[in-house]
This record gives sequence, C-alpha cells and structure tokens, in this order.
Amino acid sequence: MCQCHEIFTGKLAGVHITTNGGNPAENVTVQIRGLSSLSGSVRPLIVLDGMPTENLNLRDINAADIESMQVLKDAASASIYGARASGGVILVQTKKAKTGQTKVEYSGSLAQSKVTQKPTLMNAEQYGTAMFRAYAYDEQVYGTPLNLPATYDFTWHRDADGRAVLDAVKPAEWLNADKTVRGSNTNWLDEILRPATMTEHQVTVSKGTDKSKSLFSLGYFNNEGTQIHTFFRKYSIRSNTEYSLINDRLKVGENLAISYLQYRDANELRWALINPPAVPVRDINGGWAGAAGFDDFTNPVRVLTDNKDNTNHFVKIIGNVFADLNIWKGISARTQFGIDYGNAYNRALDKEWSETGGRSSNGENYVGNTQSHSLSYVWTNTLAYNLNKGKHSFNAVGGIEYTRFVQEGFSARREGVYLEDRDFAHLGITTGDKYSLGSTADEYVYYSLFAKANYAFDQKYLLSATLRRDGSSLFGVNHRYAVFPAFSAGWRISQEKFMENLSFISDLKIRASWGANGSVQGLPRGYTSTPFTTDYFGTSYPIMGNETGPLLSGYRRTWLGNPDLRWETTKQTDLGIDFSLFNYRLNGSFDYYFKKTTDILVQTPYIAAMGEGGEPWINGAAMNNKGIEFELGYKDKTTYGLQYGVSANIGTYKTRIISIPENVINKYPGNGKEDNVVGKSPNILYGLVADGIFKTQEEVDNHAEQTGKAIGRIRYKDLDGNGKIEELNDRTYIGVLDPKLFGGITFDLGYHNFDLNVFFQGVFGNKVLNAWKYESDLWNISVPAHKNHPTRILGGWYFDNTNSDIPAISNSNQNAELRMSSYFVEDGSYLKLRNIELGYTLPKKYQRGQGCNT
Repeated sequence: MCQCHEIFTGKLAGVHITTNGGNPAENVTVQIRGLSSLSGSVRPLIVLDGMPTENLNLRDINAADIESMQVLKDAASASIYGARASGGVILVQTKKAKTGQTKVEYSGSLAQSKVTQKPTLMNAEQYGTAMFRAYAYDEQVYGTPLNLPATYDFTWHRDADGRAVLDAVKPAEWLNADKTVRGSNTNWLDEILRPATMTEHQVTVSKGTDKSKSLFSLGYFNNEGTQIHTFFRKYSIRSNTEYSLINDRLKVGENLAISYLQYRDANELRWALINPPAVPVRDINGGWAGAAGFDDFTNPVRVLTDNKDNTNHFVKIIGNVFADLNIWKGISARTQFGIDYGNAYNRALDKEWSETGGRSSNGENYVGNTQSHSLSYVWTNTLAYNLNKGKHSFNAVGGIEYTRFVQEGFSARREGVYLEDRDFAHLGITTGDKYSLGSTADEYVYYSLFAKANYAFDQKYLLSATLRRDGSSLFGVNHRYAVFPAFSAGWRISQEKFMENLSFISDLKIRASWGANGSVQGLPRGYTSTPFTTDYFGTSYPIMGNETGPLLSGYRRTWLGNPDLRWETTKQTDLGIDFSLFNYRLNGSFDYYFKKTTDILVQTPYIAAMGEGGEPWINGAAMNNKGIEFELGYKDKTTYGLQYGVSANIGTYKTRIISIPENVINKYPGNGKEDNVVGKSPNILYGLVADGIFKTQEEVDNHAEQTGKAIGRIRYKDLDGNGKIEELNDRTYIGVLDPKLFGGITFDLGYHNFDLNVFFQGVFGNKVLNAWKYESDLWNISVPAHKNHPTRILGGWYFDNTNSDIPAISNSNQNAELRMSSYFVEDGSYLKLRNIELGYTLPKKYQRGQGCNT
C-alpha cells in the first residue's frame, strides 16, 4: 500500500521522513536538510496545485490523485514562497485531463500488515521464576525477608549455603478472595494484535479538448489497525477543471479536493507488554478481569473494546480558483484564491466499567465532545513577463500575497450518563457535578511582496534572483516586516565547445546559490505582549480583614511580553553539480550546503522575585547545519528486451549550536560551558556512563563510592575521578540522535509487459534511547510494580549466572538505575526493505480508454 509519504520516503537525498509506526492514522513528519531551529523541527511548506498551505499533512492527500511531487531544498529555489519555506518546500501537482483524451480509469490495491518480531514476553511460569529470583536476591544481598506473594504457588528449598532455591512454580488457582479471577497464562500481545487488511479504490474520469479540461475522481482508503478495534478510513473527492476563453488568451479553472476521515487510533501496546501473564482477560462470569493481587494495571482488551465506537472525524476542504490572462507580448497576469478548511470533531462515551479484582471507574461514566475548525485563505496576484530573443531568455514575476488563518476549538466533558447508548448519550443529558471545559484559538495574517527574475544566455549561463518582503501579525509592531533575498547561478559546461570531444558526457552543469528565509513556526502565540488573567484562588486576599465570605481578588500576569521579537532567519549556501554520462544512461548530482540560523527564539529563566509569568521569549541563539547529498542512477536495456536500472541516494548533515544567550544557558543539560552545549547538536542524549555490571564482590569493593552499589547492579564511571559517583559531575554526552547517513536504493527490472521494483531505505550512525529497556531489563522498580518483561530478563545476573551483562532481578532500586545512562542508549542504524512490487501491464489492444477521442 503506497500512501503519499511513501512516494519519496528514502528516495530523495536530504529528505528524512518518519511516521508514528503502527498508528493507522499515520501522521507524517518530514524533515528536509536537518534542523534549523531550537524551537522544534521546522516543517516544510506544502504547495498543492500552486497553493501554499501550512495546515496540510501528507496523510490528507489522496496519493492516487498525485501527478508529481518535487522537493525544493535550497534557499534560492524555496525563497519565492517566503517565510514559511525555511524548512523547505514540497510541490505537489495533482492529475489533470490531457488534451484530446477521454478516460475512465480504475485503480485498486489490497495489502496486509502484521506486527512481526514481537518481543518474547515471559509466560506465567517464567514470570513466577523471575519473581522468586527477585525475592531471593534481595534476601541474600540486602537482607530483605523472603515474603513471597500469594499470587503464585512456590515450591522451594534452601541449599547448603542457606540460599533459597526454586523447585517449581505456578500461578495461584484464584487471584482474588472471591475466587472469580482464575490464575491463567495470558499472552496479552496476542489478545490485542491482529493482521490488518488495507484496501484502496480509485475511479477517475477525465476529458480534455482544446477549450476545456476536466477531471473528477472518487477515492476510498481503508486501513484496519493492527490493534483490535482501530482503523483509518478516508473518502475523497477531487475536481480539477480548466477552460480557455477569448481566443485562448484567458484561462480560468479550479482545483478542489474534499476528504472525510474516520479513524480510531488508540494504542494500548504498553499495557499489553507489561500486564502480568497470570491475569486472564475475563473472569469466570464473563466480566472483565483485573490484575488481582498485583498492582494497578489496565486491561487493554477492555479499553480497546469499550471505546471501539469513539470515532474521530475530520473533514478537509482544500482548493483554489484561478484566472490567467495573456495581456500582450509575453506579459501575463494571474490571480488565485485558495482556501484550506479543516474540521475535526469527536464525541466519546466513556462507559462505566470495572475489572474484577482490579480497577474501576468508581461508578462514573462520561460524555466528552471536542471540536476544532481552522480556515486559512490565500489570495495571490502576480504579473509575469517572458522574453525569448536569439540566445537570450528572460522571465520575471512580481506579486502580492495575503494569507489569513483562523482557528477555534472547544472541548467539554461531563459525568452522569443515565443511558449508555451512543445514539442517546450527549452532553445535554448528563447530570453529574464533575465536568471540564477547554478551548483553543489562534489567528494571524501574512502580507508579502515578492519578485523573481531568471536570465539564461544560450542555455549555458543561468542567473536568478529573488526578493521577498514578508510581514506577519504574529510579531510586534517593532519587527513585523523583514526582507529576504536569494541568488543563484548555473553554468552548463557541456554546452561549451571545449567539451565537444568528450562525447561520453551528455550533460554537465555546476550551480551555486545563496538565500535567506525567515521563520515564525517556533514563535509562541501572544508573547509579544503581556497579558493578565483572573485567578480567584491565586490572587484573593482578605484585604478588609474578613475571615469568612467572599474575598477580594485581582489579576495575575500570565507571562512577560517582548514587543521586540523578530524573525528567525536561516541563510543557506548551496554548491552543486548535475551530470549525465554515456548517452544519459548514468545520471547523478552532488550538493554541499551550509545553513546558519540566527535570532532563534528561546525562553529565558527568571528569579522568583519577578513574580508570576516572568519568562519572556527572546531572540538570541544561533546554530549552523551543513551536509552533503549525492544521487546516482543507471538505466539501460538489452537487445532482447530486458530493461534494468538502479538508483541510489545518500544524505548527511551535522547540526551545531554556535551561541546561546548567557541567561538561557542553564535551560540546557549541564551548565552550557563545561559540558559544551555550544558546539553540540541539540539532539543529544545526556547522562551517566554505564560501565557494565558488578559481577563480583571484589569489583563492588574496589569501585568508587556509589550509593546502592552491589553485585548484579549497574556500575557507573567516575568521570571526574574524585572517587564518587555524583549526578552533577559524572554526567556527559552519551549519544547523538542525528543520523550520520541516510538514504535509499532502488532496483528496477522490466521485461515486455512485466516490471519489478525493489526498494531499500536506511538510516545509519545515529543513537536512539531505547525506552523499552527500562521495562525489559529492570524488574518492578517503576510504577506500576509487578510488570511483565521479555524472557531476556531471565538471563540477568544471578548467583549461578555471574557473567551476565543484564542487571539482577530485584524489587529494590537502591542503585537508582532508572536515571538516564548509556545503558539505555543503542545504535539506531537500520536497513529496511520498503517495497517489493511486481506488475503486469495489459497489452494496448486490451486496454480501454487509453487515448480514446470523442
């Protein structure tokens, strides 16, 4: 199943795409050429059919409607789109009707996804073995009495040294006093996971003549989630039309897409991974079972089942209308008005529930409503001029663009539903005293003037310049406007006479560009002014001396505003070369870029004496980012009809913070100086350095002073050499999340009507924080206790397994092993087979609607 982001995941150098894997709703994050701000990843601007929009996720675009996608990475090419383009630009063109063709097309696909390489969790007997080891270890090492829990039946004895030794173990027959929750052997992962089918259908009707072109499509996509009762469905309609009027001097048209999304993107994976295996899904009466005798666990099957009808809804309308007028001799004008409307809503019925022997809703049930709608519109007017005379080619465009964005949202939740029927239950019928209300709002305006000119001489010497002046209401009046220029030049060397004898070079071009882009994505709303809010409990005071009754109250400051906030600015230099060799069979490109971002928005700390709301935002930090990108492809065919090709791309970047204001430094790990935050990537992991496991008492005795150290526990390095393990002085940088290299490789084969495509994508040289390792390797020292673990933990240090590199199973956390350390940092490199696709194209004589004229 190929969705929109899969079209270029790993296929373009310098473009890194991530999804929240396993979620059928598939929110997609795109990062182009690394980081350019400390205030979060700056999203690329998506331009759909010429309309720029910030509020569009690749998930919202019907992949079957896409004709082409292009990514603008360097500042010079993206600069025409202004401040919102500092994170790059993704140009998406949808399909249009072709002149002289009437087509009726259908496309469909069927796929299945399944969770593979699941962790092997302990079964009920293995869990009991691990539990016994924890109590036996604590008795031997810490002197804790051996008080075994009643949820298991243990048979054991003591050896000659007095150490407890397990003979046999099984779950207790009943886990609760009422004897309704029977000891079991539950694989919770298997209970919530399932193979998921994905289907897609698309019908497209198009017709094109010299005077009019129209295309209409209907699409349906359904992705069953791999967790029970989860899904993602998308219904889409698209209409693209274009008409030629006044002897082809005027073209008018529209591009409109409407999509309706239904999804249930719940995720109960964590509970399925940690729930004790001795607990059944249901009690003997058919009700939901709880973790009787263990801790406060949640039954993930119950949660997914009880909430299966709480569906999220999202309506998206995006489109534009345009008019192009050919005025006179290369002079043309265009006006375009586009809208992007989204409406997300949900009504959730949280039923009254109880888990036998475990948790419950305490007799309460709720109805909750959320609704949020956003509307942005963009009005763009341009005037263009084109001149082609001899070897000279010149074109220029100037324009005005106005954008307005408005968002409103609310949420409400109230207890007391006397009939748990979804067709009946809504906020108006609730009767309880417990309720909550919330709301959101946002509004801003952009106003921009821009101009771009391109000149080419003999198609060999290429020059381009762009100038854009952006204004935003998000800033105070002092720095509302900023100007961002860009320049580029190219030289097609292969057109020169001195290259004529180098016949193996089909095309060779070198290029260079420099540009500046502004950004407002990291700007927190409203921080240019200082607002105040009412707060009775925070500001009331008995000024009149009264000890009872209502008190006088006032206002408190929410935050300290800064009217001098200004644009973050990213300046980028790009040097590149494009080449084609051997009659265009071998093609490639190489780029080196350097980006520097200044005036990065950061929040300053403040002393308590300033009162509430004393953290202003300021411009002050700076960072740079440099990298290379390389693409190479070869394609050819044999005399007997075999077509073959291979293409690969790699990208790399290195990000460094180069300055941080003095009064902001302590917002980062360490103090920002001795630990070298300046000069590091912002994507770092910081903590203690784990130095293996204490395997003998001699190692424990000879090591530095470390609170809680004991055999079988994690040993930490004494970095400052003072003979003590201290949280402040012995932490350091233990990993970088940024990859050193990422890219992909594609293999294509074609023979007659058959074609085969194989695509690999990979990321290399990065570190990841394996948060699951906190659960998999450390026994029951975090809430909730009595968690299940992978079978890996059975290989931990024990009196008969002293060479293990996994900590001993223990109910104690005296060694504070939950703190951040290199023990949880791992290599994040991977190579993934993204796609294998085998296709067959029907011979033309069997195809319908291919170029049929009417």
